[in-house]
Amino acid sequence: MAETLLQIVLKNLSPLVQSEFAAFSGIREKAEELTLTLELIKAVLDDAEEKQWSNRPLKVWLQQLKRAMYVMDDILDQLSTQSSQTGCLSSLNPKNMIHRRELGKKLNKMIVRLDRIAQRRSNFDLRPVVRKRSSEVVEWRQTSSTIAVPQVDGRDEDKKQVVEFLLSSSQSSESLSVYPIVGLGGLGKTTLVQMVYNDQQVGNHFDLKIWVCVSENFTRGTILRSILKAMEVDKYERMDLDAMEKKVKELLQSKKYLLVLDDVWKRSQEMELGLTQDKWDELRSILSCGSKGSSILVSTRDNHVATIMGTCQPHHLDRLSDDDCWSLFKLRAFGADKEERAELVAIGKKIVKKCGGSPLAALALGGVMQSRSTEKEWLEVQNSEVWSLPEENDIMRVLRLSYSCLTPTLKQCFAFCAIFPKDMEIEKRELIYLWMANGFISSRPNLEVEEVGNMVWNELYQKSFFQDVRANDFSGKIYCKMHDLVHDLAQSISEQECICLEKLNLNDSSRNPHHILFHGIYKIQSKKRAFEKAESLRTFYQLNSHEFRFSSRLIPKNHSLRVLCINDRKIPSLGSLSCLRYLELRGLHMKSLPASICNLRRLEILKLIRLKHLRRLPKHLTRMQNLRHLVIDDCCSLTGMFPEAHKLCDLRTLSIYIVRSEKGHSLAELRDLNLGGKLSISGLGNVGSISEDENANLKGKQDLRELILSWSKSGKRKSVVGAEEVLEALQPHSTLKLLTIQDYEGLQWPTWMENNSATYNLVSLQLVRCEKCGHLPPVGKLPFLKKLFVSWMDDVQYIEEDESYDGVEAMPFPSLEELHVVRLRNVERLMKRETTHMFPSLSILDVSDCPKLQLPCLPHVKKLTVWDCSNEQLKSISNLNGLNELYLFDSYEVSCFPEGMMSNMTSLATLEITYFRELKELPSDITKLTALSHLYIEDCGKLECLPEQGWEGLSSLQYFAIARCPMFKERYEPGRGEDWHKIAHVPNLLIW
Repeated sequence: MAETLLQIVLKNLSPLVQSEFAAFSGIREKAEELTLTLELIKAVLDDAEEKQWSNRPLKVWLQQLKRAMYVMDDILDQLSTQSSQTGCLSSLNPKNMIHRRELGKKLNKMIVRLDRIAQRRSNFDLRPVVRKRSSEVVEWRQTSSTIAVPQVDGRDEDKKQVVEFLLSSSQSSESLSVYPIVGLGGLGKTTLVQMVYNDQQVGNHFDLKIWVCVSENFTRGTILRSILKAMEVDKYERMDLDAMEKKVKELLQSKKYLLVLDDVWKRSQEMELGLTQDKWDELRSILSCGSKGSSILVSTRDNHVATIMGTCQPHHLDRLSDDDCWSLFKLRAFGADKEERAELVAIGKKIVKKCGGSPLAALALGGVMQSRSTEKEWLEVQNSEVWSLPEENDIMRVLRLSYSCLTPTLKQCFAFCAIFPKDMEIEKRELIYLWMANGFISSRPNLEVEEVGNMVWNELYQKSFFQDVRANDFSGKIYCKMHDLVHDLAQSISEQECICLEKLNLNDSSRNPHHILFHGIYKIQSKKRAFEKAESLRTFYQLNSHEFRFSSRLIPKNHSLRVLCINDRKIPSLGSLSCLRYLELRGLHMKSLPASICNLRRLEILKLIRLKHLRRLPKHLTRMQNLRHLVIDDCCSLTGMFPEAHKLCDLRTLSIYIVRSEKGHSLAELRDLNLGGKLSISGLGNVGSISEDENANLKGKQDLRELILSWSKSGKRKSVVGAEEVLEALQPHSTLKLLTIQDYEGLQWPTWMENNSATYNLVSLQLVRCEKCGHLPPVGKLPFLKKLFVSWMDDVQYIEEDESYDGVEAMPFPSLEELHVVRLRNVERLMKRETTHMFPSLSILDVSDCPKLQLPCLPHVKKLTVWDCSNEQLKSISNLNGLNELYLFDSYEVSCFPEGMMSNMTSLATLEITYFRELKELPSDITKLTALSHLYIEDCGKLECLPEQGWEGLSSLQYFAIARCPMFKERYEPGRGEDWHKIAHVPNLLIW
């Protein structure tokens, strides 16, 4: 890490030495002197980095050096800003002259400080080391975006035993079963539980599965909040403890559920938020509302946790055999296409014996050997001094060795990750932004800085520093985690540099941190700026916006800050933050941003999130010439941008652009911008000419993933150019994944949609309020389309009009998983010519206000939601005999259900009927739903009674709720009503 910082300083010193500003200011000689001193230190850094783990004074010396490098970099950053602003007039400005003089004094002090540090290196017998290093760009090979999941060896028997417990042993217990899995860190407890959790038998056995990563913070509130988040409950962040308890009980009530509590720690002197018996007893009482067979899997390193929580003997996870470790090791070391040379295999098997039976260690070591091809390089690892480090277990030695083999940049980027809480999902793109802002990565010949960041991330993942990677098909976001032990390694490396403040008191700045992240803080106990004394504070990052709002007085005003991410009611003063590269503002209550924000000339990333009242952006935003990413999300009142966006020539993300008729706001401003990610263009009714439209050059923007084209925010001005011409000229690149078209006023679709030339690779298509179009483009032929949303198109009769599909080879909608059709008043069928093989992947169907739509046979649909049901439509629901969930909402005409509608729904587990105002009776075949476990009937005011026969045989029914159905109240009054006997056997009844 020290080497990375030193390289950054040397890199920034070089242009300063050569600049006219250095000569003018009289600092050239000082800068040259400093360069020589740093080169002397750099010569021995490799040796120092390797020896620091067994030499505490040496480690302290390196920490002193790093602190000095941070401060030195701050001074150079400010000098660089001064240099770029030097001119005949500005150089003579009294304020600038005073500032330069102050910087000169600081530079003198730093030269003295670094001289002393350089002299102290002689205390440690450090020798210059010339280590052969492959070029970082070569080593950071570009890897596929496909996430490779490492194979798991040696855990089949463990998995079999856990699955057997869940499917059989736990079923005989009347109370909640808790099965602990105990093992040392790095042995693969989480991986084993993931294998069980994703097992098909287990999935079929339980009504509900929930995964909660507990780690060191075991509190009732934290775990309940995690359960609600996992179940995608809205506004769970704002619930108090009582509300969360009630909601969790409601969701788990009478369901046979599987809950995983992964990585539970016992409370100790160092870990005050860990598990205690009292905490567990409180939580267990809440969770004991499920039906018989509900189970909890607990993974932990601590036998005491198993004793407190377990209802049976724990499953102890043993170390892997050497053979199984070897299988994992060679997977990473050799890959699928690299020759397994005999001499390397022999050395590798000796190295693997040092893994201590840990799959994490085996994968990490394999990652180390990946880029080593000679016998000498393999022997260097086998004979490394790291193996003899005191007070280190086998796994930590392996991880430290993996770290020591990284390039300086990879070391710095990895160590920074200590700022995140344990077990947190880290978003890849956000992490790269933070690396960029702190100067850990920079562009290289033919590689932009974001591409370098992508390579760094890929390399760290390949070397097992990141794991549990998941990708979101629709957002394009990639997330990862760090194993606990890997996180421990990052913390041991960064120590005082990166801290995550998770407690109430924010005054702990005694460690002089450079990077601070706030997490899990609900109350502030600080009366003054707690961080002003921190020397060279770089990162000030509020992770969770819902926890508390920062007071502006907490934000340091020093010049060193590179990253500021806050949630506040008003914007803080930004005038002194001249070095800022990353600014994220969330939840501010203001209509406009202050013009002074445009003075942040070094800013590279500006994120404006949930600024609900923001109406416009500063008109001089183009002064921020270094801006690369302008992310605007959930700023619903925004009506205007800044003029002349083309001047931001380095811009790579512009998530929103509003076309206006004024000069500098046309589509032509986008022509030369190499934009990627998401781009939402609104105000398309204001396009002034077709040439302006074509000049947007969307076809040339191959890095765009998501495109939204909208005629909203066009004002009352009559369009100069027809909507059809505009849309035709806005053809995107064929790499686009998500496309939304809103408020389109044309009658026809553009040729690039009709022939699928630009839409071929779409995974999501939304056509919203395109009211004048009488048909849809040929969406059935899009091979990768997973989600389709169509709304407010009254003249559409079919979702797919093409009749040319014939046979399995021409299967329509081959990948579609979700279909949402809303207010298509005249749609009759999904396809004009229905075929046997249509919609083979469709699992979610949502129909709203489509009274004429008849549903075809769709055997793979598992969840159906219908709003504004008609009698004819209800008849066609019987074609969906594979349903697990059926939700029927809102009807003024249905008085009874069609005969035989539900007779073939043998898999239906959940049925909800709501707001059927004229409904008088339920279908008689409802009692033949042998899999039905949850039945909800609400706001059916004329419903008189349930079917007469068959309720006693409906043994699967676990939960029955009837709400606001007045005629039920007396007939089904518990113990007294004349029809109480029909439902008395249901374990959980709710009638109100």
